[in-house]
Amino acid sequence: MVRIEGNIPFVEPPQWAVLERSLIDLMDMSVHPLMERYVRPDGSVLWPPTEDFSSIDGLDDAYESFHNWPLFYLMGGGDHVLEYSHRTWEGITQQFTRYDTGHGHPMVVKEYEQGYDWMHQGEGYLFFYLLCLADPTEKNIERAKRYAGFYLNEDPEAPNYDAEQKLIRCAHNGSMGPAHRNFEKHYTVYRYAQWKPWPLPFHDIPGIETVEDLQKPGMEEKMGQTLVERMSRGDVACNLAATSMVTNAYLCSGDDKYRAWVEEYTNAWIERTRQNNGILPDNVGLSGQIGEYIDGKWYGGYYGWTWPHGWHHLSDACIAAAENATLLSGDLRYMDFPRSQIDVLMQQGEMRGQTLYAPHFYHDKGWDGYSPMQAHPTTHLWCMSMQQEDMARLQQQRNHDSDNWRQVSSHSSKHGGGHEAAWTAYLAGEYPDYPVDILRYNHAQVYQRLAFMRDDQQDPATYGDWYLQVRNPITVEGLVQLTMGAPLFMYNGGLLMARLRYFDPQRRRPGLPLDVAALVESLADERAVLHLVNLHPTEEREVLLQAGAFGEHSFTRVAYQQRRSISAEEAGAGHSHATQYKQTVQEQLEDHAVEVEGRHFTVCLQPGSAIRLDLGMERFVNKPSYALPWN
Repeated sequence: MVRIEGNIPFVEPPQWAVLERSLIDLMDMSVHPLMERYVRPDGSVLWPPTEDFSSIDGLDDAYESFHNWPLFYLMGGGDHVLEYSHRTWEGITQQFTRYDTGHGHPMVVKEYEQGYDWMHQGEGYLFFYLLCLADPTEKNIERAKRYAGFYLNEDPEAPNYDAEQKLIRCAHNGSMGPAHRNFEKHYTVYRYAQWKPWPLPFHDIPGIETVEDLQKPGMEEKMGQTLVERMSRGDVACNLAATSMVTNAYLCSGDDKYRAWVEEYTNAWIERTRQNNGILPDNVGLSGQIGEYIDGKWYGGYYGWTWPHGWHHLSDACIAAAENATLLSGDLRYMDFPRSQIDVLMQQGEMRGQTLYAPHFYHDKGWDGYSPMQAHPTTHLWCMSMQQEDMARLQQQRNHDSDNWRQVSSHSSKHGGGHEAAWTAYLAGEYPDYPVDILRYNHAQVYQRLAFMRDDQQDPATYGDWYLQVRNPITVEGLVQLTMGAPLFMYNGGLLMARLRYFDPQRRRPGLPLDVAALVESLADERAVLHLVNLHPTEEREVLLQAGAFGEHSFTRVAYQQRRSISAEEAGAGHSHATQYKQTVQEQLEDHAVEVEGRHFTVCLQPGSAIRLDLGMERFVNKPSYALPWN
């Protein structure tokens, strides 16, 4: 393996590097009070508050409370973070086998969701995907294959997939197969109090023109019955997120049957989009016909264009599927799928001042829900394609009302992120202070959560399913962007697609070594620039770099500078004045380049030193895998 030495000393460590290591140390300590106060010793959580709880909803929320802990560990968080991650995964999974669904069986069957939609499953199983990536144990590899088997019809009790029509048979699905039962029991009444914040699922029900009309006698029942009739059978675009579960099994095993399924199912929806004049239809009947149960309409499916989130969720599902198919095939043409939908919305948009407002919903009255476009879908598209046309789309979508690409501002979100516009502006050279600004913001996020826990007097008997999500002190957006050169995963079920990953060969574990900070300064199709810093004053550090989160890329050539061997006189020159010393060091630098031709190489960083690496790369040329470098 190629080994490079970083030996350029610094007088003042970069501010971003100090903040990055400080953030890692801060979050390392912050998980202890949460575990001690809000989690039982066996890893189970304090919600639901009673053992007679019955629902089909809530498992995902429990898992979500810890979804980013394995990711923090694999970037450099402490070993205890991984131990806590395993403990809570096991504890929650076992805990939810005790709660009934209202059908006479538990919420968790065969260690898996008994049957629910992939908006919720996608959120919840992020925790599992990242746990497999961080620590692919034999137990979780077996689970990953078994879970994926529910969608390959390998379990006769879970016939979720119709291989002939290439569709998943129900919007609710899981370890007990198509869950029509959920609709027939839980959706027969569409309750105003529950759904009043959301748009109507249908606009053609006599007597119901607005959400407020649901308060009229019999209208909740009328809407509920229609929902069951139209949504309880057939496939929905939301199910595209299931490709992440099957891709996860491939990354664990390397078995091509998983790759074939992901491509087959993604291609089926691409073909349906082609048949629908280039717009992703959100529903298809059991016969394979678009709109089979909704009077031929391509919209109105469960978690589709009309209800309840529109493009805000469909974007996650179709982008996750396109990313998964690209990862497994190496074919970037899959990214045309979400790109085409982004273009549809932009074409339907309208300029208000300097900001493009685009629709995010479609129903009987046409396009609706105009608002500035969120940056994360197109950021994912650009990070996969590395094409200038996609960067141009990002720039067209900038929110000039909020200046969202020029500043770091607070966002209300489950993942604590939302700064893709600012990050990509930094990579384009337009926001040089972004690394410092986002890391300062991340520090504030953690301290706010710690203060909230310290002052918390809420009675645990009143906890909701979100109680731990609002207390979770781990925030990873800044670290993922700056160290791995990646956006946060699509929250409703995407995998982590990253340019770089790090390992500590001395401690034989994932993540940046102690005292080492990393900053991806630029990204291009065949190139990335990375700045590494060792903050330890007396000890060297060795870091192993991997091309891609799953080793799917390959390094070609690495260019860098080293300080040449110097005499004793030169070593002492200029020490009385920092500016003179830095100039002296600059004069002692030599250019180097080395051929790598592989997915790994190592850098040995001398104490108090740094190196900037110009990385030549070929992308999506290797078989992706969770395998660790030493395996």
